[in-house]
Amino acid sequence: MRTLKWLFDTEDEAVTLANATEYGLAGAVWCGDAARGMALAHRIEAGQVAVNGGVMGVGTPFGGYRTSGIGREKGIAALYEYTQLKTVGVALPDHCTK
Repeated sequence: MRTLKWLFDTEDEAVTLANATEYGLAGAVWCGDAARGMALAHRIEAGQVAVNGGVMGVGTPFGGYRTSGIGREKGIAALYEYTQLKTVGVALPDHCTK
């Protein structure tokens, strides 16, 4: 497994570096404040992001961004891969709406 470590001056720069790759399977944020780490994790374009060593369970949806795969596996998110969303609007006769 390859680990990348970058030096940066601001959180915005860190997010830019993390997202400036053709891949986006997984990432990690290490931070003294878990809430701050969660905010950063939401900005990182990766299928899974661990904060302070958080572990993903075996049922956790898995999949990446960009060239790190297509779709999701595991969990409810994987089921959406087998569905097609459709919205239908119907005008009902007056006697049906009373």
